[in-house]
Amino acid sequence: MTFSPSFRKLILTIHVITTMGWLGSAAAYIPIAVYVLNNQDTDMLRPAIEIMSLIANFIVVPVAFASLLTGIALSLGTRWGLFRHYWIFFKLLFTVIAVFMLVAYIQELSHALSVASKRPLSSKDISILKDSIHIVHPSGGLLIVVVVTVLSVYKPKGMTKYGWRKQPESKSNTEPYTTPGWAKTVISAVVVLLLLIVALVLFK
Repeated sequence: MTFSPSFRKLILTIHVITTMGWLGSAAAYIPIAVYVLNNQDTDMLRPAIEIMSLIANFIVVPVAFASLLTGIALSLGTRWGLFRHYWIFFKLLFTVIAVFMLVAYIQELSHALSVASKRPLSSKDISILKDSIHIVHPSGGLLIVVVVTVLSVYKPKGMTKYGWRKQPESKSNTEPYTTPGWAKTVISAVVVLLLLIVALVLFK
């Protein structure tokens, strides 16, 4: 199914707005997390964590899922397809990884919020809060959104093997299929990123 031009523009507008909302809210979230990590005042920690929870649950999570879903819709509803071009495939992969990281972090943030609701906070509670609140996940998510945005703007050339096979025979048979160099570099980066995520989960 191919979207009409007006509907495509509508979905594209929503996609751009939600992606930029994800980028902005994640960027705003990080300084608050840094503040919590460097603050020992229990009267300030509690409201700061509550603000972090509000930002994450009511802004970051909704716009992240909206960005993912509208991106998938745009790929399926246009000539680009979802798996035909490397830049779209990597956009999807990176976005899924970022959403996975976000969901995992929300679980930790919910635990931190339950601890912060205690009155008074003991030194052990503060230690638990600082273990739960860190900037690895939000910083990693922010970096991924930036990479996805760059891919969307530059749209580097290169078709996947699947996309190559789906071309008309007159085009696909003109030269042998090769994976573009930039795609190989990104694939290596994805492998490293996934290994880091696994390491963070296993050795936290």
